[in-house]
Amino acid sequence: MPGNFRGLLMMRKFDAVVVSDLHLGARNSCTDDFLRFLEFIDTDCLILNGDLFDDERLRRLRPCDVRVIDALRLFGQSRRVEWLLGNHDPPADWFAGLLGIETRDELLLDVGGRPYLVYHGHGWDRSLELPGILISTADWIYAGCQWVDPSHRLARVLKRKSKVFCRAVNKLRVRAIATAHERALAGVILGHTHVAHDGWFEGKHYLNSGCWTERPAGFVGVRQGRARHYTWNNGAAPKLTSFAPAAAASELEWPGGMLTPC
Repeated sequence: MPGNFRGLLMMRKFDAVVVSDLHLGARNSCTDDFLRFLEFIDTDCLILNGDLFDDERLRRLRPCDVRVIDALRLFGQSRRVEWLLGNHDPPADWFAGLLGIETRDELLLDVGGRPYLVYHGHGWDRSLELPGILISTADWIYAGCQWVDPSHRLARVLKRKSKVFCRAVNKLRVRAIATAHERALAGVILGHTHVAHDGWFEGKHYLNSGCWTERPAGFVGVRQGRARHYTWNNGAAPKLTSFAPAAAASELEWPGGMLTPC
């Protein structure tokens, strides 16, 4: 078997895959990319870690969004699919009543015999306590930038330049590490922020799967007892993501300022 083909087969196989923030119904949801991803990936466990939908009332759903829901239900007929709730999703009883899907807020994932918490992260985000009009305006600006610039570079720059946003992202990261210590976890996998990460802090593994409203999209894959972050770029094979070295433990603050510069 040619080496390149063998390597491609290896990149398809995962023990578990965690994705989040597809935001079905949003104009910038990369539904076609996600459908190709479902066809490509080979795993017995797919975890949808919140914000599958963009609106809890399911407004603005398009035919391409419905195709994703149908594909996920078909995927779940032969494999384990876990549905976790995010702040944009309908309530649990809606999922159960209309789709026949049982949801949960979090789960523990076995990674090489070590427990990892998988949780969307919105319950730790104090910025959601801001007035609704501010949150809606920020969402509108973010989506507008992605519409104006299909490369999504403008939206990423806007996120990096927003001190308020960066502070919220880093506070969630610090809270995740604190929770890992409190609950004797090896690591925590979040979504919510749309900012991918894979790093170690105070001996605890923190990952964020990123989102499917930008390219390249991101996910957390588990294979051979390790959880790593990967990117998926419009049909190309998954690639490991490189991140800057983790901050020193002395830089961690909760609930203080930023963990590292954005």
